[in-house]
Amino acid sequence: MKLEKIIVATDFSPQSDAAIRHGCVIARHAGTSIRVVHVVETPADEEGLEAAREAVKEWHLSDEGKLASEIEACAGPDMQLIPETVDATSTAEGLQSVIDKHGADLVVVGSTGRSGLKRALLGSTAGKVLRTVESHVMVARGEAPSADGYRRVLLPTDFSSSAEKALELARALAASDAQFDLVHFWRVPEATRSDEHSEVVIRAVADSVRKRGEELLESFQKDAPNATFAAVQASPERGIAKKLDEGDYDLVVVGSYGRSKLRRWLLGSVAEYTARTAPCPVAVARPD
Repeated sequence: MKLEKIIVATDFSPQSDAAIRHGCVIARHAGTSIRVVHVVETPADEEGLEAAREAVKEWHLSDEGKLASEIEACAGPDMQLIPETVDATSTAEGLQSVIDKHGADLVVVGSTGRSGLKRALLGSTAGKVLRTVESHVMVARGEAPSADGYRRVLLPTDFSSSAEKALELARALAASDAQFDLVHFWRVPEATRSDEHSEVVIRAVADSVRKRGEELLESFQKDAPNATFAAVQASPERGIAKKLDEGDYDLVVVGSYGRSKLRRWLLGSVAEYTARTAPCPVAVARPD
């Protein structure tokens, strides 16, 4: 996978500043430019804004000036940042219009934006972008990695096509010598009986997961030799949280839905939970 078209959303908040820093590292690593997009959230004309059209125009000019200053502060001889201001009723709709116009392999957003919520909560704008924008999305938080890319990556997998896309995205984002920890979290139904029959079921599931994990790891190590696989008997939400507490990860990459068979624009609960609670950036891969 090549990340040739990268969009970073900004609302001039500290969270979107972090998104720009992460976006710059990714773009340098990929050898490409960044389109930095600010969406002026303007209500639709039917909401009686016609009389305030001149004020809205001044609003646009002010934000365009802020965006130009932000670009000037971040750009360098090895990095091209392309500013774009768009008018839309929401940031998610504005970003999608830019994607429709220019295309995007990855959209990077801050974790909260203007809402002021603490890091553990996903801001409404970031959440809507995750659920609706038709591209891979990263929720950026914390310090950006070195120029080589992300070095310790957690990859939860359920062996689905969406999880396979997450593996591709992780390789595109990470340093060439990065450590990848592939983990499958599994449980047997809570109603399973606690007797010798349930032990047979648990052993059968564990053996199946282990075999599939070994096959996946063998394939993945062709391009990422520093990769491991583990099967953990736990719910994905609790298992991911525990792994993040135990390991010094600088990126998590998850698929957008896995087994659920929901439409592509709906975000699976595991991906949403991880993006909301992880202490590091979370990239969510969309299926083709």
